[in-house]
Amino acid sequence: MIETSRSTNPAAYAALVSQTFLFHGIPETDIVPLLGGDGLRVLHYEKDQIIFDRDRNDRTLAIILFGSCVVTKETGGTKMPMSVLKQCDLFGAAALFYHEERYVARVTAAESTWILLVPEAALRTMMQKDFRVAENYLSYLTARIRFLSERLDGFLPQSVEERVLNHIKTHAKNGLYRSEWSVSALAEALCISRTTLYRAMDKLVSDGKIERHGRAFRLPEGDKE
Repeated sequence: MIETSRSTNPAAYAALVSQTFLFHGIPETDIVPLLGGDGLRVLHYEKDQIIFDRDRNDRTLAIILFGSCVVTKETGGTKMPMSVLKQCDLFGAAALFYHEERYVARVTAAESTWILLVPEAALRTMMQKDFRVAENYLSYLTARIRFLSERLDGFLPQSVEERVLNHIKTHAKNGLYRSEWSVSALAEALCISRTTLYRAMDKLVSDGKIERHGRAFRLPEGDKE
């Protein structure tokens, strides 16, 4: 992990962070002074370096400036993939404004990655200086709640096919689903075997609920969000 001099030049990444939930709708000229507050750092992580872990986080909000990260949960020696975070994605909100010491997951750099770290105190100062930051943060939390609620829907249906279909609908982009995970990891995340996963996908294709496009799947026009 190496700190970069770019942390002293917020103008170098103001355009990037303006694309995040936190600074949505705020002009770059207003963002630059907000990024100049005390405690903000830009750090570099090599591939496979752990950024946050269950017992290791600095109560900071993290913004990916360059690169990508993998989020996993580990229980009883089993690693479950949760999501892949990319440029301008945020993580760490679960460690803020709450007095729980342990973080909720492990976040690891998937490649050479630059992260902007915003400590809780610095984020609070930003909100006091510009209420748009507070509004955006609340919008971000609401979006996360809705996302997690939709993910839970995938565990409620009785049939395996419905569970797989809900997973595809939740993670599809513009109607196209391409898994970030290996077949084994995806099957483990859905709590089914590889054979059952293949069989469920074949059934969904034969029923016309998804269309196979190589290693990807496309939802019918009416099911696109």
